[in-house]
Amino acid sequence: MEDLYLGSMYEDVMVDGELKRLRLGFTTGTCAQAGTLGALMLLSENKIGPEIAVTLPIGKRAHLPVHRSSLKPGIEASCTIQKDGGDDPDATHGALITVTVQFLPSPGIILDGGQGVGRVTRPGLGLPEGAAAINRVPQKMIIQEARNFTTSTRNPAFRFLSAGLKIVVSVQDGEKIAQKTDNPRLGIVGGISILGTTGLVRPYSLSSWKASVVLATKMACESSSQVILVTGSRTRQWADAHFASSPVESVVEVARFLGYALHVVNIRPKVRRVILVAMPGKLTKVAQGAMDLHAMESRADMEALIGLALKNGVPSKVLNDMRKATTAAAAIQQARQFPLFLTSLVQEAQYHLLSKLRQGIEVVVYLIDASGQVIAQI
Repeated sequence: MEDLYLGSMYEDVMVDGELKRLRLGFTTGTCAQAGTLGALMLLSENKIGPEIAVTLPIGKRAHLPVHRSSLKPGIEASCTIQKDGGDDPDATHGALITVTVQFLPSPGIILDGGQGVGRVTRPGLGLPEGAAAINRVPQKMIIQEARNFTTSTRNPAFRFLSAGLKIVVSVQDGEKIAQKTDNPRLGIVGGISILGTTGLVRPYSLSSWKASVVLATKMACESSSQVILVTGSRTRQWADAHFASSPVESVVEVARFLGYALHVVNIRPKVRRVILVAMPGKLTKVAQGAMDLHAMESRADMEALIGLALKNGVPSKVLNDMRKATTAAAAIQQARQFPLFLTSLVQEAQYHLLSKLRQGIEVVVYLIDASGQVIAQI
């Protein structure tokens, strides 16, 4: 079994078109798993080593240093692990995750969240409302760690008495950290979520980014029959202001993952309307059929854009100016005075969105500029 240590795990990652060698880290779920084992060891043996080794869902052995620990002999023990997310720019990097284990008078294992771990207040997250925001895989990791320990330890308090265990995961300053995440928008209040499916944090991971978009879209579908998809921070600001009467979680920043968001919408019958808000560059890609909007995956076809302008009456002089432009946004700026062309561009985007959705869903498209002005809509 491969052993993984902080500071020795690296991966070559493409960031904005440049290949970089970046350091991997461990998820909040792995930290909670290690903290659980550390607290159990301390409660059982009255001592703990400088690091804890746990097996990740991917079958590799992770070694995490102990940040601090405390013990009330025979009653409860706590172990704190500091999350190291490697070179991933995540808000939870450096968070202090503490697991407290205490004996209960009746058999069984109870897992809950304490201070700094959020609570679920809305449907759509795969967890019951009111439950601690500890996702399914971390739950399994923590409980399995506890079960393995109770069946292997020689301490009779674990093995031969009818005692149960209560495991509480807490995060120092978790509520403050959560304000830098999507938790408030998703209806998770009071702290961060304990996450992770593989146990590892891969810097700039597309899978985790995509998963966050999918989750936010699910929440949007639960909150409203109208889902508003935006492509970036400026379109989100515009949508938040323009659709202020809509539930805040109905606005989803899809970034590059438009296709995945549409798939989520398509299989949820509650949704009756989809609104897309985009700026010229990304809207041009959608109008040309792209559903992955990253610059490395899709590029605006400038000749096709100019062809659409020609078809819709844009004069030759403006077409020549459009040809000199190096981006779709600059080309569209040259033709802003020709509403037939702009409307046609938005209609093309609407057509491709409709092609990804079931019949009966209305699609509305807004094209806005950098100042927040609506250029065209349909």
